[in-house]
Amino acid sequence: MKLHPFLLLCPLLLLGCAAEEHQDLRTWMREEAKSMKGKVAPLPEITAFPVVAYETETLTPPFASGKIVTLEAVADKTAPDRTRPQQPLEIFPIEDLKVVGIITAGTVPYALIQTPPPNKPKHVRVGEYMGRSFGKITAISKDGVTVLETVKDANGAWVEQEKVLMVPKEGGN
Repeated sequence: MKLHPFLLLCPLLLLGCAAEEHQDLRTWMREEAKSMKGKVAPLPEITAFPVVAYETETLTPPFASGKIVTLEAVADKTAPDRTRPQQPLEIFPIEDLKVVGIITAGTVPYALIQTPPPNKPKHVRVGEYMGRSFGKITAISKDGVTVLETVKDANGAWVEQEKVLMVPKEGGN
């Protein structure tokens, strides 16, 4: 099989034509590029922040776990005491806590409270707190635990409401 010499010359001729096809466009681009100059805006001046001394005696610690108390809460005498340390069972909603038993040590009754898994039951006595609504345990009987919660009503006033967490009957939940 022999190739015709004309077939060998065709690609060379086509390359020659293609090189001159857009020559006018390339010339115009080169001329325009000569007159273009880039301009970068100057950087803004950096101002230093003022140095502030941190005086630990007068300021609140930056990582304190205490709650922020508003002026309204301070003025409201019926509001619960937010300055007392939070007890372990106050991190759970009272609906998630279950009384699983009552134990009496001498004359002091204790209630065993089951928290959501994987936690173990915790024992509580009268005067301790549980639930997120400032629930104070006011009584422990063989039937259950009475908790006095302090909540805000529709008007924004603090009111107390009593809840009883019952000990489950045998065979029940």
